[in-house]
Parts: sequence; structure tokens; C-alpha cells
Amino acid sequence: MMSPNDPTRSASAPVAQDGAPLCLSLSEINALCFKAARGAGLTWGEAEEAGWAAAWLTRAGLAGPVILLHWLRDCATLARPVPEVGCWRAQSGPLCPLRAGLALADHAGLPEGPGTTTLTITSVAHPLILLPFVARAAKRLDQPLQIGWGGVEITLDGLQNGPIRVLPEEQDTGPADLRITAVASPQDTETQANSAAPAQGLALSDWQALDALALRVTVPPSAASRAGAGAAGDDND
Repeated sequence: MMSPNDPTRSASAPVAQDGAPLCLSLSEINALCFKAARGAGLTWGEAEEAGWAAAWLTRAGLAGPVILLHWLRDCATLARPVPEVGCWRAQSGPLCPLRAGLALADHAGLPEGPGTTTLTITSVAHPLILLPFVARAAKRLDQPLQIGWGGVEITLDGLQNGPIRVLPEEQDTGPADLRITAVASPQDTETQANSAAPAQGLALSDWQALDALALRVTVPPSAASRAGAGAAGDDND
């Protein structure tokens, strides 16, 4: 019988009702996606950023956990960017959007980063994951940034933007060439509302896939682990 304190069941465990989407809070999404990213092999720091990005995307009205799940299935094969003035590219293969995003925020204000001229980042897989980091770079620059690829153009000003509207067929595209440009502060009528968008439900199958990755970082209980738990001596005064 499974113990109620079994660490393999330490995450949220929603119950599906008649096939309805599952509703998770932003903190639950952050925690679940952080553990899933760590289970997929990312470093602790990268996994923390991935969880934050999934929650950011969800608050902006996008399917954050699903976007993250699709990326995690590919992340082991994706390359790191090589930052250069005007254009970033990988030495081979598509770029990892999380690592490109982290580098983008770190290079904000530097010659290789976003600023006064358009920056192109070639062949980025799952480009929606880059949005939270573009917003972070915009905040560091105190300057709105516009990111675009294909028919998508989104302006981010460093606040928690939302809702962000992207057509379903544009939410999980193949690798895309991105362009990031500093723009003037938009008029009030053009600014996306600084409020949370309606939460999107999560399909049970997607939650189960994320949970399976998250469980890779837990250790099932055993007689040995229980015997070694707790203090070695009596610390009662």
C-alpha cells in the first residue's frame, strides 16, 4: 500500500472528471514543470527557469505546460546559441529556446544582445518558450522589444504581458528564424493588457507525461531509506 507521504506522489495529483481539462494553479504549474525539466536532464538552474517560463506563458494565456512538454521531448538534441553581433546561430542543428532565452536576457544591453539594431536568431525550435526571456530582456533594457517569426509579431515591455494571442497552428511550429527589435513604447490602445488571461486547462495525458518526467527525480521509499530517515540521536532537552 502506498504511504500518503510517499515522495513519488509529492507532486499535485489532479483527478480528471468526465474528460474535462485539469486546472492547475500557476504555482503548481511552476513546480510540476520544474521537476519535469529536471527529470528530462536539465541542470537545476535551467529547470527552475523552465518552470518559471511555463507559468509565465500560462499567465499570458498560452498553454505553458504543453509548450514546455513538446520542447522537453526534443531538448536533448537542441544546440546552444553562439552569440554574435547582429545574428545568433548554432554550429549545427536547431537552437534550444530556453538556452537562447537565457543568453538573450544575459546579453541585454551588450553589443551581441538586443538593443538598437535588429537581432536575428536562426533556427530556434519551439520559439514561444523564448517569450518570457524577451520580456526579461526588455525589462533590463527598460525598452519594449518586438519578437517576430513567420506571421507572428509580439511586443513585450518587461511587464507580465497578457493575454498574448497566437493562432493554434503557430503555437508549436518547427524551427523558425526569429527577429528581435527594440521599438518605441506602444500607445495605450496597442498595449496588451497587464493582467492574467483566462487559465487554460491541461489534458490528463499531458499532465501524466509531465508527471512521469518529474518522477525521475524522486526516490521510491524502501526499508533502507526509512531506516536512515530522521535524526540519529535523541535531541530532546
